Amino acid sequence: MTSLPPLNALRAFEASARLGSFTRAGEELHVTQAAVSQQVKLLERHLDCQLFIREAKGLRLTDIGRSYLPPLTQAFHNLHSSTEELFGERSRTQISVKASSSFAEHFLAPRLHRFLAEYPRFRLRISSSPWTVFEDDSNADVEICNGYGDWSNRQVERLTTEHWLVVCSPETLDKRGAPGSARELCEWPLYSVLGYREGWHQWLACQQVDGLAPPAALEFDTTTLAMQAVRRGDGVLLTRSFLVEDALRDGSLVRPHAGVMATRGGHYLVCQRGDQRPKVLAFCDWLKREVRHHGAGLRRW
Repeated sequence: MTSLPPLNALRAFEASARLGSFTRAGEELHVTQAAVSQQVKLLERHLDCQLFIREAKGLRLTDIGRSYLPPLTQAFHNLHSSTEELFGERSRTQISVKASSSFAEHFLAPRLHRFLAEYPRFRLRISSSPWTVFEDDSNADVEICNGYGDWSNRQVERLTTEHWLVVCSPETLDKRGAPGSARELCEWPLYSVLGYREGWHQWLACQQVDGLAPPAALEFDTTTLAMQAVRRGDGVLLTRSFLVEDALRDGSLVRPHAGVMATRGGHYLVCQRGDQRPKVLAFCDWLKREVRHHGAGLRRW
């Protein structure tokens, strides 16, 4: 396997090939024309291959030199971008945020324009996944994790206090009629979201319904998918209040039964312990204000 050539030799070749001149390459790299020529010769010896044809009127790339230039130019571009991303001005102004898919879609995304209006100097990069559980090797500046707050070695702050409740589409409620009791809901197709310590059995027990709950007809890995299904389906979804509040307010979902149950889990703000970077403090402060404002308008379960 051919070992990687010296970096200075690669830079000399890439600049010379791109600019068509050792002299112009030297000006760009702040070295002499002779130094550039020497580095290119070193590279040719290392690769045992001629990259340029030297002519009186200038340089002409060989076929192999012409093929080598595009990936090398791209590699230097990627290296420059990554260096700037990690160590340059962009790293000081870009905020990397990781959140659960449902939280990102239903709460975060509709409000991000307000953050940018308040903090125009910052840039945001949002990533999401169905299961956002804090990872020790995460490179995100801020994580919004859905769980129970049991993450060590990090600064953890609870964002939401929620309740379990049941929702369905208005059409389903019209078709089936309001259930006279929580027990009657067991005759409906039950929908649920995976990954929680509480479920239909606990909610029914909280409504004084004895016995095991029937198995869920549909299970989903995100609240977003579950909400889409229940809007168009025939069943009833057990879900947490925070993410369905807007759907309840606009009438796309309704509550067929008033029973609620407090959750043990919630959404948590997770960052590096003692992180005092201005961009992190700004985003966390803004997010907590948005959650408080949203909570002020929530129904009192």
